[in-house]
Amino acid sequence: MAHSFTVVNEENNSPPEKPQTPSGPAAGKPGTSYLYTTITTDPDEDQIYYQWSWGDGTTSGWFGPYDSGETVSASHSWSEKGDYQIKVKAKDAFDAESEWSDPLSISIPRNRTFLHAFLMRLFERFPLFRQLLS
Repeated sequence: MAHSFTVVNEENNSPPEKPQTPSGPAAGKPGTSYLYTTITTDPDEDQIYYQWSWGDGTTSGWFGPYDSGETVSASHSWSEKGDYQIKVKAKDAFDAESEWSDPLSISIPRNRTFLHAFLMRLFERFPLFRQLLS
C-alpha cells in the first residue's frame, strides 16, 4: 500500500496578505469593551494567527489558528480617554508574518457624566457664571 504525503518547504512559504483595516466602533466610553473584526488570506492557504495592537501600549498576543479568508474578531476596552490607533497583523502556521494593517482611529472621550458633574459644581460655586451663560 503506497502512502502519499505533502512536504512543505518553508523557504517557499509566503506570509499572509496584509489584513484589512479593522472595522468596529470609532468612538466609545472608557471602561466599555468594543468588538473589532478583520480578515486576510494566506497565498499558501495556511492557517492564520492574528495579533492586535490596541494603540494604548498593549497587544493581544497571537490568537488562532483561523482558516485563510475567515473573518476574525477581538474585543478591547480602554481605561483612559484619548485617541488610539488599532491595527492588526497576521502570521501563518510557519511564522511568516504579514505587515501591520492600516490603522483604525478610535476616540475615547472623557466620560460625559464627569463633565456634567464638574459644570454643576461650577454653577453652584459661581451663580453669576450661570447667569452670564443664560
